[in-house]
Amino acid sequence: MSDYLGDSSNSNKLVIQQEINWLQQQPDGILFKQISGDNCIAVKKIKSFLLLLLADTETLTTNVAQSILDLNNPIHLIFPYARAILLALIWKNSPKRIYIIGFGGGSIPKYFHHYFPDATVECTDIDPTVVEVAQKFFGIQFDDKLKVAIQDGREYLAEQNAIVKNDIIIVDAGFGSGYMPYKFVTQEFYQLCKTRLSSAGAVVVNLFHKQMFNAAAVKTIQTVFAQVYLFHLDTGNSIAIATNAPDLTKNEIFLKSEIIQDFYDLEFSLIEMSQQLKKVAQLPEWVKNWETLPVFTDAAIPAEYLE
Repeated sequence: MSDYLGDSSNSNKLVIQQEINWLQQQPDGILFKQISGDNCIAVKKIKSFLLLLLADTETLTTNVAQSILDLNNPIHLIFPYARAILLALIWKNSPKRIYIIGFGGGSIPKYFHHYFPDATVECTDIDPTVVEVAQKFFGIQFDDKLKVAIQDGREYLAEQNAIVKNDIIIVDAGFGSGYMPYKFVTQEFYQLCKTRLSSAGAVVVNLFHKQMFNAAAVKTIQTVFAQVYLFHLDTGNSIAIATNAPDLTKNEIFLKSEIIQDFYDLEFSLIEMSQQLKKVAQLPEWVKNWETLPVFTDAAIPAEYLE
C-alpha cells in the first residue's frame, strides 16, 4: 500500500470544491447545451447535483446520464458501476499507471487522481466538447499525473510505449443505446490490452445493458485472460474484471477488499461488492448457452450488433 494521503488529499478536494463553488449559485435546469457530432451534450443542474447528458440530436432525449457530480462532495462516486470499477484494486491495490478509455465528466479519473496522487492516470475521449465541459463544470484539473488525449482509445493504447505497462486498464466507452463500440469487444482488442498490462494487472470493462451481447463479450475476454470475474448491477450493466494473475478464492477476495476498505476509508462497501463477484461457471443463465456464443473478432462484426 502507498502512504496515507493525509493533508495532500484534503487539499486536492478543497481546490476542486473552490473550482465548482460558482455552480452552487446557478438555478436548476439546463446550464449548457451544444451539438457535438451525433450527440447533443447538455449539463443539467438538479438542486446540488450536476448531470452530464448525451442526447440524440434528432430527438434530444436520453435516458442516460454520463456523469453525476455532487456539488457538496465532488470526489464522491454516485454511480454504482463506478464504485464497482474499484474492485480492480483487489488485484492492484497501489496502481502506478491507470489508463481509462472514455472520459465523460471525469468522475472515475478524478477519483483515482485524488486517492492515488502518485499514479499516472491517462485517459482518452473522442469528443473534445465533453472534455471541455468536464473542465468547466465538473471540477476537472489536468496536470502531469492526470492527462487526457482527444483520440480513439484503442488507437492510443496501440501507440503507447509497450515497455511502460498499465496496472489497471478501464474500458468505459458506450453509446446511449446501451452498446459498446464493437472495436472494444473484440479478441484483438483484448490481446492489445494484455500486451499493455503489468504482471497481475487488471482490465476492467463496463459492459452496458444489452445482455444479449455481454455474454459473448465475456467469452471473448476469456480467450485472452485466464481469470474473468463478473459483477452484475441492478441497472443491467455488468462489470468484468480480467487478469492473468492466479485465481483468488472467495476468502482471499474478502480479505483483500477488507484491507482496501479500511485503508482508504471508502464511503461505500467494497467488501460487500467483492462478495458478489462471480465467475462464468457460477452464472447458469450464461453457461447453458456458452458453446453457441460467438467469439468477437475484428474481421466479423455481427450484423445485428448495432440494431
